[in-house]
Amino acid sequence: MTTPDPVPAGMLSRLRAALFPAPNHENTDNPLGSAFALTVLGVFVQGLSRFGYSVLVGRLMGQEALGEVNVVISLAMFLILLWPQATGSAASKFVAMARGRQDRDGQAAVAAFTARSAAAGAGALGASAVLLGAFLLGLSWAHALSAGLLVLAMSGYYFARGVRTGNNQFVTSTLWDALSSFVTLTLLVLVLLGGWHWALLLPLATGYLCFALPSWPRGPAGRPDPALRREILVFTGWGSAHLVAASGLMQLSVIIGKTVDTDAALGLYSAAVSLATPASMLSSAMLIALSPSVARMFAAGDTAGLTRQVDTILRTMVTVFLPVFGVGILWAEPVLLVVFGREFVGAEHLLVILFFAVSATSFNAANSRLNGTESWGIKVLAAANGTGLVLGLATMLVLGPRLGITAAALGYLVGSVCSAALPLLVVWRLDRMPWGGVVLRIVLGYAMVLGGLEVLGEQFRLLPTAGVTLAFLAAWGLLNARDLRPVLRTAAGRLPGRRS
Repeated sequence: MTTPDPVPAGMLSRLRAALFPAPNHENTDNPLGSAFALTVLGVFVQGLSRFGYSVLVGRLMGQEALGEVNVVISLAMFLILLWPQATGSAASKFVAMARGRQDRDGQAAVAAFTARSAAAGAGALGASAVLLGAFLLGLSWAHALSAGLLVLAMSGYYFARGVRTGNNQFVTSTLWDALSSFVTLTLLVLVLLGGWHWALLLPLATGYLCFALPSWPRGPAGRPDPALRREILVFTGWGSAHLVAASGLMQLSVIIGKTVDTDAALGLYSAAVSLATPASMLSSAMLIALSPSVARMFAAGDTAGLTRQVDTILRTMVTVFLPVFGVGILWAEPVLLVVFGREFVGAEHLLVILFFAVSATSFNAANSRLNGTESWGIKVLAAANGTGLVLGLATMLVLGPRLGITAAALGYLVGSVCSAALPLLVVWRLDRMPWGGVVLRIVLGYAMVLGGLEVLGEQFRLLPTAGVTLAFLAAWGLLNARDLRPVLRTAAGRLPGRRS
């Protein structure tokens, strides 16, 4: 009998170095395509964890239970927007800027200071989640305590991802995303098999903690000077306002939806939100992923490179993501049927509206430009998203008594379009970007999708839907041939058989 060869020591050391890397002090970034692809992969695997909750709860426990679970998650997600998630953006920006200046002590000091800021905010908001859940929303104490733990865990996750991104450690983030998601889904299966419904949210919190704790800054570090500390805190404050306005509307729509319609209708909306949420995570993750290279170029005075980078980001996002969302819109009914079952097919119109809304927030190249450069940029984002938040909430409250849960989806659409359009217009004019053709293609793309829905009608038919989808993709490919060729060349160059 032969003994299996042990795992090579070199492989273990490489894995250890990838999982627990030292801070990166090099004034370089991953290629844009690499950072983009790794971030998409990380968001995808984390989205699976959250998506798994909704699918399993909806399939096994029905519409009302799904609505209840999503209210808890929405409460936690909304509270972390009030400070902790913005500390991740601050860490990403200011660590990257210190790296661009080759300031090693500054990198460590920024990471330590933002870690203390994140911990303080997470502690206060975690306690608030318990109280709000128990006394305002009427949750059981088990679910209220889970909401508090979820605030702590998600706060740590978003902050740690920001630090890794600022250090240009995309591979490390993606590996920990995969490991933490595996832990989450494994624990979730055990909870369901054991019938421990009181612990239903604990696997999600545990998975986020698995990502956050190994990535938390450690070791001796100085303190940033008072001016930099103030700049970081001001940036975090404005970033929180921006995130509340940009991302809080979806969470608030779930809470408002509970007040304007039945629990069963809230369950339908929760199913649609669950399908749209991984896509909405993409927007914030892309902003964190792409801002460091923009911040580094700005700190280094590379204005021409910054402008080219922002232009490439927008063209890539529009070329790739608009057809993805377009196909999702055309196939909304079968997606709901396959994922959640026939009980949830009635959420089709809600999912279509949410996909339109989320697609608009995915074209956030202007956000990375404003977020990663001048200090006033974050204020522009906060103002734009605040306007979107007010208009979205007003839409929900005005239309809610008449349209019920549909008003929540429409309000989110109005707010998302407003918050996406205003920053784009500012950067378009400020930097004299050549975006006229890109914006025209966005309008034509949405028009083709709406036209496809009109042709197909209300009843789903497989062959007509497939034909309309192929026609849409072909037309989109022709419209975007110039920007699509570089994307395809980059993808082909990464295939194993094409590498030299």
